[in-house]
Amino acid sequence: MLFLPFIAASLLTTTAVGLQNPHRRAPVKTPAHTQHKRHIESSSSEFKYLNHQTEKFLVNGTHFPQVPFDIGESYSGLLSNTPHGNSSLFFWFFPSDNPAADREITIWLNGGPGCSNGPFLWQSGTYAPVRNPYSWTNLTNLVYIDQPAGTGFSPGPATVQDEIDVSNQFNDFWKRFIKTFSMQGYRIYITGESYAGQYIPYLAAGMLDQNDTQNFNLKGIQINDPSINEDEVMIYAPAVAALNYFDRVFGLNDTFMTEINEKADKCGYSKFLDAALTFPPPKDFPVAPSPYEDGCDVWDQIVKAATYVNPCFNMYHLTDFCPFLWDEMGFPSLAGGPNNYFNETAVQKALHVPPTNYAVCDNGIFPNGDGSLPSALGPLPSVIERTNNVILGHGWFDYLLFMNGSLATIQNMTWNGKQGFQKAPTEPLFVPYTDALDSIANGNGESPYTADAGGGILGTAHTERGLTFSTVYGSGHEIPQYVPGAAYRQLEFLLGRIKSLQQKGSYTA
Repeated sequence: MLFLPFIAASLLTTTAVGLQNPHRRAPVKTPAHTQHKRHIESSSSEFKYLNHQTEKFLVNGTHFPQVPFDIGESYSGLLSNTPHGNSSLFFWFFPSDNPAADREITIWLNGGPGCSNGPFLWQSGTYAPVRNPYSWTNLTNLVYIDQPAGTGFSPGPATVQDEIDVSNQFNDFWKRFIKTFSMQGYRIYITGESYAGQYIPYLAAGMLDQNDTQNFNLKGIQINDPSINEDEVMIYAPAVAALNYFDRVFGLNDTFMTEINEKADKCGYSKFLDAALTFPPPKDFPVAPSPYEDGCDVWDQIVKAATYVNPCFNMYHLTDFCPFLWDEMGFPSLAGGPNNYFNETAVQKALHVPPTNYAVCDNGIFPNGDGSLPSALGPLPSVIERTNNVILGHGWFDYLLFMNGSLATIQNMTWNGKQGFQKAPTEPLFVPYTDALDSIANGNGESPYTADAGGGILGTAHTERGLTFSTVYGSGHEIPQYVPGAAYRQLEFLLGRIKSLQQKGSYTA
């Protein structure tokens, strides 16, 4: 399921109300389409991408429901995904004012519960949106896309059977997007999270296979907490080791801890991890045990036990405790909230989509299941070789997709002439300090906090042969949400603004 970046817009305008002079002639009301045309003409010198071809997609950034500031230039709506599809895909495009962003476009695709890297935030438990100082639009032109058809605001029904279908339909849409906004030859970067670990490598391979740099000039990809391999590697094999590392967070009793560790040994998970996580990797790489053997569904058992102890256990961020903070998106599902924001008529009208029953999650995207191999067993190694610019990011507090699962997957991949990492990925991930962070640390922070990103050594970052693996200590499943400074730094590296993730100094302009 794909999501919008916790940003919502409205074209509703406000009207000044005052005493009326009964003898004054009523003003002539200007038709709405004429008002819009005048706005287009008056703004054409301010907006980079506004013209008569794009004006129907222009979002009125000065009047958003419950948003007390102008979000700036943006465009949203639907573009066809035919002939490979039979519907349309929804996009929301935010141009950047950064001169370094000239002739580049970054795509964000969600695949899981979503997070925010856009111009403003509506954080869980807060009253209203605030500006996002770590918006990726500070660095690059950014477009959010709901895909495949049937997700988010993209009309269904879904017709994809596998990732090749996904790629073909996306490419049909993407050609129209490039043409609409005159972006021929732009450098393209694709980013996302969770099941986008399946989407993005296939989309990237599909773009590279076009041999068309006018429409598909792909330069790199980044996937956070990615679904790139089978569940036995990504979820089950690392589950008990992660439980042991965070045992004081879980607080499970000694009896359960003893039993679950015995099962990990009996099922072969411990032996598999010990062999898989060696550097360089073994030539005869081990096969991950099956979770379908009796007692080997250890992840399910741990989640159930954790929920008994902590009814608000959140597999996406394992340090969460009761009560849930209400959320505009209603996520987690038990959190609820006073609004159904993306189902508001004004919001959908503002985003140029027809009335839609917007839901946070929908399980009907692949009617017969995704028929493609996991991306690490398919196109991912080739994408690394053809771009030499791939980042896999991972949050330590994610208890759905584990960083050791991603690392075991890397150790079983062969790219650019070698298998896996030859050295253990232990180098530091450095995130710059900011003046705002200094103020907060010295007790002088402004309320509400918007500079909610830490600085210093916030994780690890290791690069070999065009692949970077970066972990973030304080993050759950969604790095831009939980540790936005680290996500921003990783993007700087993907875009080539910094030479390494160990580089000291300030954020780039």
